[in-house]
Amino acid sequence: MRIRPFGACAALLSATLLGVSGCRQQTALGEANSLIIVVPDSVWNQVEEETRAVLEPTIFTSRDEKQYEVSAVDPGHQRVADLMLFRNVLVFGTDDDPLLMEAAAAADQDLAALEPGRVFQARDVWARGQTVTATLLRRGRETESWIDALPSVLNAVDMTYREHVLQRMFATSTDTALATDLGRRFGFSLYVPQVYDWVVRDLGGGDSLVIVRNDNPDPSELIRSVLVAWRPGVDSLTRELALEWRAEIDATHYNVPQRIDDTNSSVVSFQWQGYPALEVTGVWQDEAGGFPAAGPFIVWLVDCPARTYFVDAWLYSPNRPKYEYMLQLQEILGSFRCTMTSE
Repeated sequence: MRIRPFGACAALLSATLLGVSGCRQQTALGEANSLIIVVPDSVWNQVEEETRAVLEPTIFTSRDEKQYEVSAVDPGHQRVADLMLFRNVLVFGTDDDPLLMEAAAAADQDLAALEPGRVFQARDVWARGQTVTATLLRRGRETESWIDALPSVLNAVDMTYREHVLQRMFATSTDTALATDLGRRFGFSLYVPQVYDWVVRDLGGGDSLVIVRNDNPDPSELIRSVLVAWRPGVDSLTRELALEWRAEIDATHYNVPQRIDDTNSSVVSFQWQGYPALEVTGVWQDEAGGFPAAGPFIVWLVDCPARTYFVDAWLYSPNRPKYEYMLQLQEILGSFRCTMTSE
């Protein structure tokens, strides 16, 4: 089948494009994880299953959640002009497709010079703050080349989304003073935005732990918390050690004691900055059971010189997608560095 997205709708879509072009200064609409595909219903019926399978991957938080939500709109739909102003628009077409040509012009791409299957992105095509991810299809093999290009489309979308998450996360600058102070006092550094609060708790006997936390705009709506503790070097890094350590800490140092549900736990051994490390994931739940609070956690054990560090990142984000906030916690975990070389 040859995809001719604008076939019988050419005149209508031309009018639509003119209307959209007149709104170029409008700020993009919609959520960053919402993907809009402008495609005739007849074509969408043939590629929908494969497209959703690739572009709507799931991540396990406290349950399986889609990372992205795909919506398809026919060029003849009465709302197509509004939906083309969304933050993320996906365009598939051959080199004579008007939408693809507009995206190529905005990205300074010569369609004649591109190989079919090429995926590129253009900014601010029909709205400010918009990203259009465009795919050049092969003439005569449009359906096949659409499906073949989907992994590259997902990669481009995900890279752009991650950039967006980091920009939002670091809308306030990085708290470099905190990282320096932690390194000087406790032998590790961690980079968080200045909007995070932090506290050092004395455990007695010269030991301490550090909690950094962001509960804006309201702790009943969103909490991102990272706790760092340490002890003398352990013999081995194990899942049991990580969960036992977490059980000791959450009962004392978290506002709500947390019960661990490791039914869907994952365990990964890796090297971090040249040191042995272990990651354990799972779900925490309100131990008291009086309030149905729950969320995902990620624990790192890092065997630094002279000390083993325990880094526990957890999220409370009821009734909202969690992928963005999980990426934020992973970014903080990824900033962890051992700064102590010896006792």
